[in-house]
Amino acid sequence: MIWARLVFGGFGRRGLEAVVALVVLAIAAALVTAALMVVEGARHAMTRAEREDRPDIVQVKSRFNRAVFETPRSGNLPPLTLPVYEPLIDLEKLNTAGGTVLPRQSLLRNVVSGESFLNLYIFGIEPDKESRVSIFTVGRGRFLRSDDGPVAVLDRESAQALGVDLGGTFPVRKADGQDLRLTVIGILDRLELRDPPPRTIDAPAVKPDSTYVSSGAFVTLHTSEEIFGRSSPTDALIIAPAVRDVPTIVNGLREAFRLEPGAFITERYGQFRRKVRDFAQTLAFFAIIAAATAALAGSFAANLMRDVYANRRRQYAMLLALGFSPMQTTIVGIAVGMAAACVGTLIGALVAVACTPGHFAMPSLMADLGMIRPSFTALAAAVVIGMALVAVTLGVAPTLW
Repeated sequence: MIWARLVFGGFGRRGLEAVVALVVLAIAAALVTAALMVVEGARHAMTRAEREDRPDIVQVKSRFNRAVFETPRSGNLPPLTLPVYEPLIDLEKLNTAGGTVLPRQSLLRNVVSGESFLNLYIFGIEPDKESRVSIFTVGRGRFLRSDDGPVAVLDRESAQALGVDLGGTFPVRKADGQDLRLTVIGILDRLELRDPPPRTIDAPAVKPDSTYVSSGAFVTLHTSEEIFGRSSPTDALIIAPAVRDVPTIVNGLREAFRLEPGAFITERYGQFRRKVRDFAQTLAFFAIIAAATAALAGSFAANLMRDVYANRRRQYAMLLALGFSPMQTTIVGIAVGMAAACVGTLIGALVAVACTPGHFAMPSLMADLGMIRPSFTALAAAVVIGMALVAVTLGVAPTLW
């Protein structure tokens, strides 16, 4: 009892300042936590927008019609194949631009069956690379492999229009006039093709109201080259190693195809940067608020804690003279400061988590990134705890010294 009275003596007069320091730390922790939660939620929104917009992808396409039309049989006349395709994209020029090249042969094909025919989009792709940018959900069977032969993967609508099922076959007239039978090895439940060609003719469609092709038959690139009799791609996607490398790749492509007026290069990097510029500035504003609040509140709390212990230096000297060890003398001061910091930080963090809305729209002039969902992360916890510890350390350090 005597030890407790000696050690805790004098705290009553300065107790109000300790309470004020606790309140200041609680308010600061609430503001900093709320700001960091908003910043973290907005950062997730920007990451989601980058994943959906894919500004690291550059598209190269040709302006000429990409089709092989086939006339149906009329009387004794055999069907005629009329190729309408002019190759403009040189694959070697694409490879010199840098990045990962995803060549395609996306062509419209008339599949003839007896005296009728069906318009069908056929895509020659490299399966391993194409899966990095497009979504193929196989309901039955399997997806394409690079070493597959004359096989195809269809979506439900195309398979139903052709009247084929898994394991069935359908003929496709090649550019040389011969038929190639494709075996269906997979039926797709879901298809989201990255940068599909525009829908120019009536054909089976997963999304009937879409202006872009939303269905078709997918074959390997060497199978499509056999069908259309050409090896040059009709369009291609180039994935940059990093988003910041897109301008360099675009400049290289424009230099490589400067003499080809029919080849067009489309990039989303500039559009994406303009889209999120003011959004990023709003995030920077919240980060500045968090940093300023932490600095000002931390310094104020440190001064309060310093005043709490300022008049106790003589008492500490008396305790040391009475035989108390330095650890026994200082442990109480450290414990009081740490308790104030922990309680204030915990209260502030809980208030911020409880009062911050689950989702809200971030004010932005150009960016439409959907709803922001604030989230409490380890970074926010580390920042508020560090702010409190630094404030207590600065306040107690002169006395401990």
